[in-house]
Amino acid sequence: MMEMDVITAFNKRATEYDEWYFEEPGLLIFESEVKAIEALVPEGLGAEVGVGTGVFSSRLGVFLGVDPALRMIKIAKKRGVNVVQAIGEALPVRDGCLDYVLLIFTICFLRNPLSSLREVWRVLGHGRSVIIGFVSRNSEWGGLYLKKKAERHDLYRHANFYTLKEVEGMLKSEGFKAIKYSATLFQAPQSVSRVEEPSSDVSERGVICIRAVKI
Repeated sequence: MMEMDVITAFNKRATEYDEWYFEEPGLLIFESEVKAIEALVPEGLGAEVGVGTGVFSSRLGVFLGVDPALRMIKIAKKRGVNVVQAIGEALPVRDGCLDYVLLIFTICFLRNPLSSLREVWRVLGHGRSVIIGFVSRNSEWGGLYLKKKAERHDLYRHANFYTLKEVEGMLKSEGFKAIKYSATLFQAPQSVSRVEEPSSDVSERGVICIRAVKI
């Protein structure tokens, strides 16, 4: 689960966090990220772990959102997302009933990512998908957020940023096989001027999305 301190920080910054997605350059970044994630999302019944204010789920038509931060999920509800206050290690879902699960910029805030992935494995049907979106630590964007972490930013001081290899290793250890990649944010953090189309080339991209299947 998330540490209580980071849940408190997300509750404190819920409105500010949500507004960022609809003001430039946040809007351009958001639209680029949506395109990259959308390229991987299959049809069927899905859930988003760490749904936040529901900006991604509402755009992607995800059935269920889960998050421990109450003020965040109140905004998600207003956006029309079905939300439940819960943690990633104890999803309120039956075994094997979902076609896909999203973790979009969530894995970096989890105290124990492997425990959450184990729970995702439980709720997915055989051969069904988890889609993970994350900021690549060894990109310019990763450097930006590592700087925020070092400066003790309210949110990012709690985050742990990963490389592609590390995320792939987590997935493999919990019974998933990566099958498809979609990346975005080739533009530098200070130079975002347009919405990007997603790329299967993950090198030098700030955001990497992986679709992996339960094996």
